[in-house]
Formats: sequence, structure tokens, C-alpha cells
Amino acid sequence: MPPRLALAYARLRALVPIAVITGLLGLLPFSTCLVKIVVGVPCPGCGMTRAALRLLRGDIVGSLRFHPVALPAAVGLALAVGLALTLPAEHPAWERFVRLATGLLAGGLAVAWAMRVVGLLPAV
Repeated sequence: MPPRLALAYARLRALVPIAVITGLLGLLPFSTCLVKIVVGVPCPGCGMTRAALRLLRGDIVGSLRFHPVALPAAVGLALAVGLALTLPAEHPAWERFVRLATGLLAGGLAVAWAMRVVGLLPAV
């Protein structure tokens, strides 16, 4: 494997199991959210898999209806892949990007979840 690809893979390898599991769960025709099944309240990520699948089909409006964080998360993922492929090893921008992206994702999920719980976003 070329060194640049090896570095990008090392930077992004934590996302591989998440993508595989999410993709497989997205194929099931019923809810797989344990929080929603057990507690009856959607989790912060409820609807994200269906939103991502809509994005892959080019349905941005449908995606935003399922989860408003899916589109910014997809943009962040594309940016992460681009940075992972282009930034040299040990470049400080990678760590800053990871911290910023993680914080923004967590904050966006929390806000979307709170809006869904109080009824400002539709239930999924």
C-alpha cells in the first residue's frame, strides 16, 4: 500500500466498523435502536442511517427530514477523507480537525435530539 494511503487508512480506520455496522443495520426493515425499543425515546442518532441512505440517493430534503445532522456529518466525512489523504504525517491540523469535528457532531446530535424530544422535529 502506498504510504499516503496507509496514513489515510490509519487516520480513518476507526470509521470502518461504524460504517459496516450502520450499513448492515440500514438493510433491516425495522427499528434497530435499542434506546428507542427499551426506553421508548429516540436516541440522538435515531434516523441517521435512513438519512444517510437518502443522501446516497441524492434526496437531500428527505435526508434532512430523517435527521438534520446527516448532511453536515457527510460534509465533515468528505472533508476528513480529503484531509486524511493530503495532510502529511504528524501535521497538527489533523488533530485539530478531529477535535473540532467530534465536538460539532456531538453538539449537533444533542441539539437535534433535544428538538426531537420537545416536538420541534418529527419523530422517526
